[in-house]
Amino acid sequence: MPIAVCPECGAEVHVDEESDKGDTIHCEECDSTLEVVGLDPIELDVSSDDDPDNYDDDDDY
Repeated sequence: MPIAVCPECGAEVHVDEESDKGDTIHCEECDSTLEVVGLDPIELDVSSDDDPDNYDDDDDY
């Protein structure tokens, strides 16, 4: 099973061999939702659904 590094906490994350770009996985160390952004080597990025910077705080007013 391929291993990648969580961009949030640096933990090793096991990635399913059948994973493809755009798939999301979960880091059990820091509870982040990660997106597969590269396959050779496997690269992960924080999923836009899990990124607090993507929320519009102005909607609260």
